[in-house]
Amino acid sequence: MGNLKITSWNVEHLERLLKEAPSAAEEARRDAVVKEIEWMDPDILCLVEGPCGEESIDSFANDLLGGKWQAVKAGDGRYGISGSQWMWFLVRKNLSGMASLLPVDTWDAFTSTSWDVHFWGEFEQVRHRHYRHPQVLVLDWNGFRVEFIGLHLKSKFVNRGESMWNAGGTEREEFIRDALKARIKMTTEAANVRQYIDAKFQQLEKPAIFVMGDLNDGPGKEYFEQLYLFFDLISNVQGDIFAASKYLNHALFDFPDDLRWTVDFKDFVDPDRPTHILLDHILFTQGLVDDSLPWRIDSQAGMVEHEIHDLINAPLNKKEKTSDHKPVSVKVVTKEG
Repeated sequence: MGNLKITSWNVEHLERLLKEAPSAAEEARRDAVVKEIEWMDPDILCLVEGPCGEESIDSFANDLLGGKWQAVKAGDGRYGISGSQWMWFLVRKNLSGMASLLPVDTWDAFTSTSWDVHFWGEFEQVRHRHYRHPQVLVLDWNGFRVEFIGLHLKSKFVNRGESMWNAGGTEREEFIRDALKARIKMTTEAANVRQYIDAKFQQLEKPAIFVMGDLNDGPGKEYFEQLYLFFDLISNVQGDIFAASKYLNHALFDFPDDLRWTVDFKDFVDPDRPTHILLDHILFTQGLVDDSLPWRIDSQAGMVEHEIHDLINAPLNKKEKTSDHKPVSVKVVTKEG
């Protein structure tokens, strides 16, 4: 028997910390990020809002982390990610020979490269695709295939949202309409992820799949659900409870309620909403909990890394703090290998 630790962390614009001449605050923050990863000591780390491009992630892994973790890169150099916030998987050096990245084309062949989106009450359709294509780490554990789907689903309509909401009247109406469209588009991205998972269940009875990352519905989550919608990102990714064998378990389902949060954000749409919000998740298929596979996840194996995150950030000022997100981890029991 052995153990592996799997962690997902949104590091908040890590790219900004890797420039040639960082400020004193950026250098302090960069050192704190390295320290937090070293203290958590994961075997597999899903890095959300990581740096843009292979050269930057190699520099981070090799120069700052000392080569203890290796970045898993696409064999064809294609990632399908727009913008500067990329997703990366870092694996402990002894696992690097087992690790590869699923080609983007394979994902698209099992699902869709792009798809039609219809907004509420409208017959007109628009084409949509992932702004940040899911990244899939494939681990060959002595012939046992485990897949880790890294996600960063986030509304891009946030920059002017608060001022439009506070303005009221037609500006607020415009914000609501645009925010609804953004949420509908994101939900189709979640449905695309489910399409991939369902395809794996057509290949294997019990595929070993993890889904992890930042699933941010945007401001006013409950407001929009109660007045306009009846779904959210996490519900769509988890699946249909009536198809129980395909339903994803959540690593934090038995973690204490008052500790089950990863960000402290005030919601301008719903200012009375508790500021402690769970945006970062690790989910996994049922076969990983029923002791039928070479890997097993026991009860109380998941956690939010509150203690390590808070100990490292306590002496730092606001500009030096590692991230506005706290990491989430789960421990796996390995029966062989």
